[in-house]
Amino acid sequence: MSRESSAFRIAVFTHDAYGIGHVQRCLNIIKALAQRAPQAAILLITGSPPVDLFKSLPPNADYVKIPTIVTPDAQGTKPPMLAIGFAELSLLRRQLIQKAVLTFEPDVFLVDNFPLGSQRELLPILKELRSCSTRVILGLRDIADPPEKIKKDWSRDGIYEVLERYYDSILVYGMREVLDIEDAYALSKRLAAKVHYCGYVTSDAPPSRTTEKVREELGFEGPFILATVGGGGDGFPLLQAFLQALPLISIPAIVITGPLMSPSDRTRLQAMASGCAGVRVIEYVPDLPSYLTAAELVVSMAGYNTLTEILAQRCRAIVIPRTWYSGGHSNRERARVDLEQLVRARTLAQLGLVDLLEPEELSPERLAELITAAIAGPRVKPKFPANVRGLECTVNHILAMAKGKEGI
Repeated sequence: MSRESSAFRIAVFTHDAYGIGHVQRCLNIIKALAQRAPQAAILLITGSPPVDLFKSLPPNADYVKIPTIVTPDAQGTKPPMLAIGFAELSLLRRQLIQKAVLTFEPDVFLVDNFPLGSQRELLPILKELRSCSTRVILGLRDIADPPEKIKKDWSRDGIYEVLERYYDSILVYGMREVLDIEDAYALSKRLAAKVHYCGYVTSDAPPSRTTEKVREELGFEGPFILATVGGGGDGFPLLQAFLQALPLISIPAIVITGPLMSPSDRTRLQAMASGCAGVRVIEYVPDLPSYLTAAELVVSMAGYNTLTEILAQRCRAIVIPRTWYSGGHSNRERARVDLEQLVRARTLAQLGLVDLLEPEELSPERLAELITAAIAGPRVKPKFPANVRGLECTVNHILAMAKGKEGI
């Protein structure tokens, strides 16, 4: 099929997971690309369920929603929306992805974090793109899993070979000081040459409201604490402990449950908050940076997007990483251990960028103690500032490759 427009085209694929972090990061990149290159055509391909997020796509971008699939390792998550077999669902996704990409004929194909998508669904299109002029980029968040697990998984699944054969560039959405992936993942010299550290990727939009305006909207006359758990599907244990800690510290607070928290968990938290003066429970705020900068202190889990927002706004933060697999909080004694957030939180704490509460130490009393100390004491000066210019670097690299130039 001959292209009817000479404007370059960029396709972005993000594998859906339990939360909204991956798709939100891709939306940030797409919006920045559209602003820098309004003549470009940008197509998002995703199975992520929260389609309301896509209403914010810029005029020169659109999306293809493929059927949602659930990560097999997750426990307690919802089943696929379509009542068909897993093999059928995988085949349907694979064929839709392949048809969409081949018809769109992108100059750049950006794949988010999972080199083969789910169940190796990207392999057919990656092979086809080798005979085209499309440049293929993998975007990796700073930490996916402990390095030993990554090396084992990549060796077992043939990921090293896939990266060698089918990917032109690997963008790391993080800092070498946090994780040197060439060393940590034992990359060959050829693969290491493809790696570019971009810094943390977050929205580049500044807070739209002042501290005074946020306090006025919340009905707070003075300082307040903010507790957030990202999408919220697995954040109930932290917010429960936070609400139980508030009577011990007597300071106003806002709790953001996230749009993916179950109605029953949200109702339980609202019931707990009703007995606490000066506490607001909100499902979602469209302008999180304004709330973060207005808060005296932030209490959060250690998901990539949430921590990146915290670093970008230079917030004082106490971080409690989730160690159960997404969706497993309702039966944590049986849930397998997920170490991604723990590795990220410990590393950033060692660099002096956040305060860490180890997950096994989480209790209302211990959390209240840390909150009190954090508010009363001076901030620890970080060893070096966090690089939060990742969005600009990522967009520069994608546009350079789309225009047929060498990656920066």
